[in-house]
Amino acid sequence: MVERTGSTNTDLAARARGGDCDDHTVLIALDQGTGRGRLARTWTTEPGTSVAMSMAVPRQGRPWGLLPVATGVAVARALGHMGVDARLKWPNDVYIGARKVCGILAEVAGSQVVVGVGINVTQTHEQIRFPTATSLAMSGADVTRELVVASVLNQMDQVLDDLTAEGGGDRLIDAYRPLCFTLGNTVRVYLTEEDVVEGQAVDVAPDGQLLVSVDGRVRAFASGDVYHLR
Repeated sequence: MVERTGSTNTDLAARARGGDCDDHTVLIALDQGTGRGRLARTWTTEPGTSVAMSMAVPRQGRPWGLLPVATGVAVARALGHMGVDARLKWPNDVYIGARKVCGILAEVAGSQVVVGVGINVTQTHEQIRFPTATSLAMSGADVTRELVVASVLNQMDQVLDDLTAEGGGDRLIDAYRPLCFTLGNTVRVYLTEEDVVEGQAVDVAPDGQLLVSVDGRVRAFASGDVYHLR
């Protein structure tokens, strides 16, 4: 644990690439100044209000491409144990209602995958800078950051253990589908600013790709920014 850092993912990934990181190492920051999200986005939070942690997971022995999905399931389950109805926007943004409470970023670093989790915990309405974001406190959950960390790590341990077992990938996707509110929605998938696809999200493939029906043909997307259309 560190008092403050720019990004737990940046720090832990650097250690992993340098061979200075054991499997299942967890780095937790009490405050994080420049957290990173997908598509090179950055985010900051008020000091003392969020959970920022990264985990080093070995790539061997499990379908590591499913780790982002597995992390989303673990976080949603952890928050569910706190009385929060958490759902997943593909691939692994965690939402409460229509607002995002947690972001997840996974990146390959040497022989490991570093998975970062950022959860808004105690922010008030005044401290949340975006109308599309929320915190556990704003959703009625009276929990500490320590409890959130412990619950997420416990669920991650269970999900990763199951993922290594025979048929673990299929069971993970089966658990993921009912949590994913993207399915059944008309969506717009931004591969780049210029390359945009629109259709209905119909399923998630065994490897975690989003299956979208586009003009009568089902296409699979491994990545992309997904927007739900009302």
